[in-house]
Amino acid sequence: MEKIVYKNISELSEFDDQTGVISGYANVYNVKDFQGDISVFGSFTKTVSERKNKIKIFKNHSPQLVGIPIELDIADTYGLGLKAKMLLNTDVGRDAYNEVKFLYENGFETGMSIGGNIVKRNPKNKSEVLEYRLNEISVLTTNDPANELSIVSLVKSINEMEEETINSFWNVVEKAYNVKFSDNILKSLESFLLLKNEAVNENNGTSNEKPADVLLSIYELYK
Repeated sequence: MEKIVYKNISELSEFDDQTGVISGYANVYNVKDFQGDISVFGSFTKTVSERKNKIKIFKNHSPQLVGIPIELDIADTYGLGLKAKMLLNTDVGRDAYNEVKFLYENGFETGMSIGGNIVKRNPKNKSEVLEYRLNEISVLTTNDPANELSIVSLVKSINEMEEETINSFWNVVEKAYNVKFSDNILKSLESFLLLKNEAVNENNGTSNEKPADVLLSIYELYK
């Protein structure tokens, strides 16, 4: 059995605000990932059959429970179908749900990632994974799981779009502030907005700072 691996070839499709259920595919078959591995149909059959009640939903592979899988479809030939119920009665579960939905609806990169061990490979094609031992499935809100302020760091993506202005940066922050996040995340977003007001006041009503410059100053305070 190989060491713990993380695979994030996944797809999201639906969100239910009333129940906190996220639907999609935890892993898609026949697609080569960044490690050069390809999950094949049937690779989750044994682990789901034997360990379904032990598999948890984490956020960014951090061992803190944010939800539980209520459906794992091993019969779907496209991928491992998943319905995950997020724990909306907890801050961490509610924030995880809202972050993933916010990222998805605003065109930012997000999804799910499986965490577990590779048990068996195809001896004729080592890149094909025939069997996994699944430990957890994570919702992904950041490319850097060590960064706890993932909803704040999402705005870094704006810096890759040359045509975007500082106004686009602030629009994303203000839009995120209206989502029902926990107090910790809202306080971080408030810090962005306060710095915006300071920057505007210092520049007589306008701000020419690039998003990257503002982000760096705030990130240094909260990292």
